[in-house]
This record gives sequence, structure tokens and C-alpha cells, in this order.
Amino acid sequence: MTTINPYSSVYAPGLTAGQTATQRANQAAGYGQTRDQSPTINTPAVSVTLSPAAQAALKAQTDSRATEAVVAEAKGQIAARLKAAGTSNALKDGNPAIDLTDMDRRTLYAVASNQGGGFPIEQQVVASLALKGQHDAALAGPAAQARLTGDYAALYQVALDQMDAAGPEEKASAAWSRDRSALVEARGQALARPGLAPVGVENDSVSAYMAQTGSVVAGAKTRDFGKVATDVRAALDKQYALAVHPEAAKDPDSGDIDFRRFDDRSLAAVALNQDGQFSTHEVRQAQTEIRSRDSAAIKASYQSTTEDEGGFGKAMITRYAGMTAEERQASGWTPAAYAKIVELQASRDKLAQMFNADGAVASPPSLLDYL
Repeated sequence: MTTINPYSSVYAPGLTAGQTATQRANQAAGYGQTRDQSPTINTPAVSVTLSPAAQAALKAQTDSRATEAVVAEAKGQIAARLKAAGTSNALKDGNPAIDLTDMDRRTLYAVASNQGGGFPIEQQVVASLALKGQHDAALAGPAAQARLTGDYAALYQVALDQMDAAGPEEKASAAWSRDRSALVEARGQALARPGLAPVGVENDSVSAYMAQTGSVVAGAKTRDFGKVATDVRAALDKQYALAVHPEAAKDPDSGDIDFRRFDDRSLAAVALNQDGQFSTHEVRQAQTEIRSRDSAAIKASYQSTTEDEGGFGKAMITRYAGMTAEERQASGWTPAAYAKIVELQASRDKLAQMFNADGAVASPPSLLDYL
């Protein structure tokens, strides 16, 4: 049996790392077909194992459903899950009340982008989180390898394969084109500078993922918070011992602390300092880093949703729903702030319902119906 390494630049004959996931899936599938066996031709069958991204791309290519059918199926599945969960709202206190992670990408995108205009904001948010979960799961293994080997080009190729597995509705969006172009640019950097992570590429989703997940504390999102703090304490002490730059922190009480390798929940462990393991200086610098990251994320969300009416409010609700309780506390994202965002978003949606696309009043409602 011949097995293709999905993250290697060596594929079956004729396959190259520059091809899209769909192209590789098609070519590999053809390569794996058994040839006609005859007395004069004795070519053995070859079995080819495709990467998850290539399998997804092949599945997306053969998905012949109309957009309306995708939307109808999504509504049916969500209705069934809401009923099973005994709720009418996909979000409860800012947390998903139903699990959509096993839905296919095209269906999730239909919900997240509100195809047909029939999905409530909370369903759009939960679908957006599920899409992000699929994206993060696809990058997890290759990202760990890149951190060890410095092969960032392979990581970015996996990200591109994952982008190419999108459905036709997603590929038609400006966001898909923008984000894919960013990945192409970043992969070019990685190829030109082997061993170095790309820098300065706007809308680089891989860079954002790497910053969010960090590289120091394993399983920080789900691990016991006290154990996360202990791991961070050990990592910082090691970092101080190895520091050589004159301005770099060499102890807990002075110098510039490099928090770039720490994920958001690990940063929260320092900022909240629940067990008293961190110095005042460390806590202050962690809080500064959290504010900087939060500000950058909000700015990026605003810039990416300027052409999407109501998109910024949805992005903020999605951001809150994607945080752990500790991350919310360290960032100051209180339940009261979340409730206000939801209230403002609901008001925007109600006001939008008053008008047709041409600006005319859709119906003669009472003003009290929208307040």
C-alpha cells in the first residue's frame, strides 16, 4: 500500500504542493484507480490516502445542492437540535446551547452568513464558532509540527487546502477572496524565508491562530485553571533564565516580558493571579498585553465587517461566546456588557425589519413594536 503524507510536498507522480486541495484530490483519485490488468500489462493497484482537507475539497466539489436546499436542511437540523436541548435560543448566557460542530462546512456557512435571511443572530454566532472550531482543528497538528520544525510553508498549504474546501457561496464572498490572498502571500514569505514565521500580512488567519493558541501551555483552553497558572509560572521562570536582551525581563519584577508565546487563557491566569503566583509587575504587563490583543481583535473585526450591516455586533457577540470565563473576566467582558451588545444588535435587527431594500416602510407597525 502506498500512503500519501498529507502535509508533505511529495505526492503521487505529478502532484505538487502548489496545487489546490481539489486539484490534488482529483489527481490523486485518478492515480489511485486500478489499471486494466492484461497479460502484457501487470500494474498493481495503488491505494492512496487523502488528507482531511483534500477529502473535504472533493466532497465540496461533488456537493450539487442548491443554496435553497442547503438553507432548508440547516433550518431542519437546527430546529431538531433546539428541540432536543429543550430551548428556543442557540445561545444561553453567551454560551452555545446546541452543538453544530458535526455539520458540514457549507451548511455551517449558510447559517453563519445568514443565507436567505432566516437565521436568528444567536444561530449565526453558534455556526460561526463551529466553523472556527473546524478551522482550528485542521491547523492544530500542522501548527504543532511547524513550531518544532520551522516548516511554516506546509502549515500555510494546509490552511489553503482548508480554504479551498469551501462551498460556492463562501467562495463568492469578498471575505473568502481576501483571506485566501493573505494566506498565499504569507506562504510565499514562508517559502522565501524557511524556518521563519510570516509577519506583517493583514488578515492572516494562521498567524491569528498561532497567537491565540500560543506554544507554551498545552491544552490551556480546557485544563484546570490552577494548573495552567503553574505551567505559566514555570515557563516564565525559564524565559527569564534564557533572556539576553538588555531590556528583556530577567526576573519577575522588572524588564519587558515577552508574552507572545502565551495563549489568551494563560495570559488571563497571570492577569487574574488567583493563586498569588505572579508579581505585581507580571500582572500589570499581562493586563497590558490582554488590552492590546483585545483592541487589535476589535479593530480587525470592525474593519472586516464595515460592508456587512450589523456584522460588527455579530462579531462582538461571537467573540464573547468564544471566550472562556477566565478570559472574559481578565478582559473586562462582563455579562452586563454582553447583554448590552445583544440589546443593541436586537434593536438594529428590528429597525432593519421596518424597511424594504429600497428604503420604503415594509409594513405599518406601531413604533412600540420595535422598542
